[in-house]
Amino acid sequence: MLKRFVQVGGVLGISVIVLVAVIGLAARTESANAQAQSEQPTRRTIAVSGTGRASATPDEATINIGVQINAPTLAEATKQASDAMTKVLAAIKAQGVNEKDIQTSSYNVNPITNYREGEPPLVTGYQVMNIVTVKVKNMDNVGKVLDAGMGAGANYLGGVFFGVADPTKYQDEARTDAVKKATAVAQALAQAAGVKVGRVVSVNEGAVSSPLPADGRVFAQDSASAGPVEPGSLEISTNVVMIFEMTE
Repeated sequence: MLKRFVQVGGVLGISVIVLVAVIGLAARTESANAQAQSEQPTRRTIAVSGTGRASATPDEATINIGVQINAPTLAEATKQASDAMTKVLAAIKAQGVNEKDIQTSSYNVNPITNYREGEPPLVTGYQVMNIVTVKVKNMDNVGKVLDAGMGAGANYLGGVFFGVADPTKYQDEARTDAVKKATAVAQALAQAAGVKVGRVVSVNEGAVSSPLPADGRVFAQDSASAGPVEPGSLEISTNVVMIFEMTE
């Protein structure tokens, strides 16, 4: 029994010695790594931003057009709006606009209420508004579509918005411009600080914006023509933030 106890105790003793040795080795390794990291020189960087822009010629237009009808009864207002919109849509389609490029964007029915002090509200009629969004893919037909729709009875023009069907090429141009400008800023700052620009550490892009010029919202109840339409040009822009290493 005593012999067995001595053997067990010996094994335990060896295990403790091995465990202590392992812990000591791990502690020395961690200490060595920490010392090596502390001896590494701090990387110096410079962060800059640049905004790139590209000009695009619009190749499509989106028109918000429709009718607004006021009538004494809901049935009458609904029927007048339906009849008027049927004529407007027929006139627009006659200009070569595909039916799939016309979509109802708003249809509202509201009571017309007369408020008098000391009296309950009195409904005197109803207003029906039916608005469609029309995409015109032939820029030469934009003015014709507007004139046709308004000539057929549309009395609401919510705006004409110009855009490009595929902005990818212009977005890439804007990105290239943004990177060039950010790099130029980094080089100018580095030169002023007496250092040089090293490799790129990171590049981050912000939102790509495509502002669309548009006319104001107008009601054209007394106008038979929308007049000439000038699409102009669009500016697509993007912003990048770049981090460079600085070297001596």
